[in-house]
Amino acid sequence: MQAINRLISVTRRLATELRHENRLYFTTSSTFSTTTPGGGSLDDANWETPSTWSTGLTKDHFNGQATLSDLQEMEDKLQELEEENRKSKSYVDSWKKRMADTCVLLKQVREPGARGSYLKDSEKAEMYRLHKKDPEVYTVEKLAKDYRIMRQRVHAILWLKQLEEEEEKKLGHRLDDSVELLLDTFPEFFISHDREFHVASLPYKPDFKVMPEGWDGITKDLDEVHYEISKKEDDMLYRDFVEKMNFNKKKMAGEVKCHKYSRRRPENGWTFTVEKMGAQGKRGGGGGWKFASLPDGSTRPLNEIEKMYVKRETPRPRRRILP
Repeated sequence: MQAINRLISVTRRLATELRHENRLYFTTSSTFSTTTPGGGSLDDANWETPSTWSTGLTKDHFNGQATLSDLQEMEDKLQELEEENRKSKSYVDSWKKRMADTCVLLKQVREPGARGSYLKDSEKAEMYRLHKKDPEVYTVEKLAKDYRIMRQRVHAILWLKQLEEEEEKKLGHRLDDSVELLLDTFPEFFISHDREFHVASLPYKPDFKVMPEGWDGITKDLDEVHYEISKKEDDMLYRDFVEKMNFNKKKMAGEVKCHKYSRRRPENGWTFTVEKMGAQGKRGGGGGWKFASLPDGSTRPLNEIEKMYVKRETPRPRRRILP
């Protein structure tokens, strides 16, 4: 950039010097000649003879056509340099934005889930409208794929819009959406979620194995293995999220009570959950089956809420998953 500016200044200085050199230099002695070739005065001159009037300028002093063409070429070059200077300045000024876009692209290539999709409140309302209109077509998986967000986020959005709709029916008017309008108008002020697909955190280390004879030397790609592990962990996290969300829904609806002081003994007595021991005397998956024992001594199968409790109490030994 400095070299271009220096070239422009030198070119302008050269053009100025050329203009000064090509000025008309008039001399007092030979600018206008009033004598004839014979030495007489202007009055005695013969008008038939050729005039010797001269400005005293030669080709070395002024060559109008050549100098003007050179100046025009120089002006054209100056305009081209200025245009290139403007283009270079705009290109340099846009480096920061291009670098930010490149960083986002490289992050998406390295981590496919790092999308950070910000959804407006109107888009969330459209998701709820489509799911309510045809839940078999617009499933949670389809909405998550269309809007490029996690399935957990779709569940949360649908439940939130359902609660807002019930609250509006109860109040008889629309809820205050000033905060949503602020978020939609100035999304750059707020940091949205930046990990819309779970990426497993694996400690990479050498894995030396003794391969059998005749092994062809083909192994799985590390990225492929990483993706498969991430997909399995994402499915486990999604299953846990759905179970916890359904439990919270029942808590808000009053179907489940977890407060220890709010539980009182019914008039007829408690209903107990009994697990029959298996053939090997084990509990859980390798043991027997569970049933409900009523106060009158009869038994019945577990209902949905009791099955939910049993599933929540079932231990799941696994490695800790870092979100």
